[in-house]
Amino acid sequence: MSKHDTWVKLKPGNPFEPILDLFPDRMIPMRDPFPLEMAVNADGENVPLWIIDIDRLSIPQTRALAQLIASYCGAGVDEVAQEAATKGGFSMADGWIESMECDAEGFQRSKEVADFFESAPQPPSKKAWRNFYNSQHERWIAGNEQPPPINSIEDVDPRLRTPELERALTRRKIEFAIGQGNYSVLDVLTGRAFTDALNIIDPENSYSLVGYDDEFDDEDIYE
Repeated sequence: MSKHDTWVKLKPGNPFEPILDLFPDRMIPMRDPFPLEMAVNADGENVPLWIIDIDRLSIPQTRALAQLIASYCGAGVDEVAQEAATKGGFSMADGWIESMECDAEGFQRSKEVADFFESAPQPPSKKAWRNFYNSQHERWIAGNEQPPPINSIEDVDPRLRTPELERALTRRKIEFAIGQGNYSVLDVLTGRAFTDALNIIDPENSYSLVGYDDEFDDEDIYE
């Protein structure tokens, strides 16, 4: 199973619409958190490509993608499948990507591509991009490099931080804290589990339920 952790949502009207219901939340797993591959179109222009992570696809998903791309390109299904197996996934044009979600690897590699574009001459030369590509492929695709963990927003490069990400990381910490506790269904419904989790992840403040009686427990509702 692939260790990659990037998922993308596609724009309305994308050519993959007929098969998106095969994917959880209609999001597609990607090998890279940015379009690492390049292709040349009929006009001789360089086109950035994302690679759908074939190692995270089920057999029905792989078959559906191969059939759809083959039909769209006028190629054979076996030909499309063989090309995907060779490059580690199916190609997708950058223009169809609407949004992206990722975890530790995705954020680390996004930081690295941001570093590259800040340090390389603009526009980057083919040689500079090839060196960057080779490094990414050797370390993250062919290799087994492990990203630093993300436990809070401070672990994310400032260029990649957003309010939405900070809220998502807070939710993750709350869910983990609740999962570690021995809470009843009533604790969750009344908010006690949520309040306890806030006190765990934010010890500098004190949270409590307004009007909650500590003497009340599950047995009281049966008396």
